[in-house]
Amino acid sequence: MTAVARYALADYLRSQRFLPPLVAYLGFLAILHADDGPVLSGYGASSAALLPAAVWLTLSLHNAEDPVQAAITVVNAGGHRRALAGKTYAALTGMLALAALALAWSALAAAHPLRPGELAHDCAVLAVGVCAHLICGLTGVALGTCCFRPLIRRQGYAFATAALLSLAALVARWPTPVNETVRLVNAAPPRPSATALLLLAAWALVLPPLATALVARLTRRRV
Repeated sequence: MTAVARYALADYLRSQRFLPPLVAYLGFLAILHADDGPVLSGYGASSAALLPAAVWLTLSLHNAEDPVQAAITVVNAGGHRRALAGKTYAALTGMLALAALALAWSALAAAHPLRPGELAHDCAVLAVGVCAHLICGLTGVALGTCCFRPLIRRQGYAFATAALLSLAALVARWPTPVNETVRLVNAAPPRPSATALLLLAAWALVLPPLATALVARLTRRRV
C-alpha cells in the first residue's frame, strides 16, 4: 500500500489536479488572515474550510487516473482494497500538507513578542488548532473517498455529491465530528475541553479506514 500511495501521489502531482483545491484554500486563508482576530476563532474557520478542501483533493486524487490506468493499478496493487487504501493514504498526505500550511499561516499572522508565562498558553492553543484541523481533514478524506469513480462514474455528479456531503458535515452534528469540533473551537474562552477534542479526534480517525473498507466492498460489486 505504501508503494501505491507513493505512485498515486507522484501521479497526482504530475497531473497538477492539486492546484484548484490548493489555490482555493490559499485564497480562503488570505481572506481569513487579512485582519487580526482571535487565534481560536481563526482555527475554527480554517479547520472548517479544510473539510471541503480535503474532500476536493481526495476526490481529484482518486480520479486522477483514467479507467484503464486505474484498472492496471488495481491489478498491480493486488486488489481493489489495496489500491484504494494506497490512494487514501496519499490523500491523507495532501490533507496534512494543507493543515500544516493553515497552522503555519495562523501562527505567523498571530505572531507577537512572547511574555513570561505565555508560552504554555500559546502551545495549548496550537494543540487545539492541530486537533481541529486533523478532525476536519480526516473527515474530508473519508467523504472524498466515498465519491470517486467507479462508485460515481460521472465527474459532475461526483463533485456535486462531494459538495453536498461537505455541506451536510458542516451543518449536521451527526454522523461526523466536524460540526461539534467547530462549535467547541469557537466556543467561549479560554479553550475547549481537551477530553472532548480527543474523543472527537478518535471518532475522526476511524472514518478514513471505515470509508475505505466500505467503498472497496461496493466497488468490487460494481466492476
